[in-house]
Amino acid sequence: MDEVSLTKWLDPAFEYFARESGIPTDYLVAQQGGEGIGTALEIIADYFTKGWLNKGIQFAAGLIANSYAVWGKDVPDRLRRELLAMGTHELLRILTISPTEAADFQRSFAAFMSAVQRGDWNTAAATVLKTPTEIRAAFTVPGLQMPSAVAVPKVAPAPITASAPAPQPKVPASGVVF
Repeated sequence: MDEVSLTKWLDPAFEYFARESGIPTDYLVAQQGGEGIGTALEIIADYFTKGWLNKGIQFAAGLIANSYAVWGKDVPDRLRRELLAMGTHELLRILTISPTEAADFQRSFAAFMSAVQRGDWNTAAATVLKTPTEIRAAFTVPGLQMPSAVAVPKVAPAPITASAPAPQPKVPASGVVF
């Protein structure tokens, strides 16, 4: 039976770089692929979640991946390396937050807890999950208008009515117009 791996399919694309660096292909791909998977998970979390849940999901994913890599029984070596790269990437996201993000994290957690205590589940969800409008905004390029899902009613053009003829220039008695 083949060894379980998340990144083995990338081996052909990295063989040249592995050969040039002197690092075995499976080691190089496990590291680079694990980082890539961690980044992909981070992007997905960023698109759909916000506030404390965003960093919480990333931290939990990192903790689970690293825990399984370290303490899992019969984990193949390559999968262990992939999980460590992915898990460490995810765990370190909590350390890279700016002071503004830290304040947002605290504000979001307080708003979430307040909404839960009141039993206001819509507000609680709105503090941690992005709305369709917020998700759509992530794909909006400034200056480029995306088509709207809302139909714009067509307005019939105003009817053209007859108006008085345009005034004609006065022609001097000499008959020459300047």
